[in-house]
Amino acid sequence: MTDRSFLSTLTGSFSTPAADNPTVAVMEAAYRHHGLDARYLNCDVPPEGLADAVRGARAMGWAGFNCSIPHKVAVIAHLGGLAESARIIGAVNCVVLRGGVMTG
Repeated sequence: MTDRSFLSTLTGSFSTPAADNPTVAVMEAAYRHHGLDARYLNCDVPPEGLADAVRGARAMGWAGFNCSIPHKVAVIAHLGGLAESARIIGAVNCVVLRGGVMTG
């Protein structure tokens, strides 16, 4: 019996449009290179779906996600905290889930 888990760590990007975002290829290659059992998903999230997407990522236990235009400012309203750099610039690029709190 192995200790292998079939539940990959989930990460991704919330943007619109998402089809031309090459970050998925870079992140998936980095995960493979470092031997991480993680997936990076490009998610096309319209502005009116951002709150649901953030709740969904939290509910599914995502480790975090990136925000692209148009969500970098709007996502702040859906987070439990901000790092000092995000507070200073008033925008978020990366969100992490730690201890049940989503922080930008």
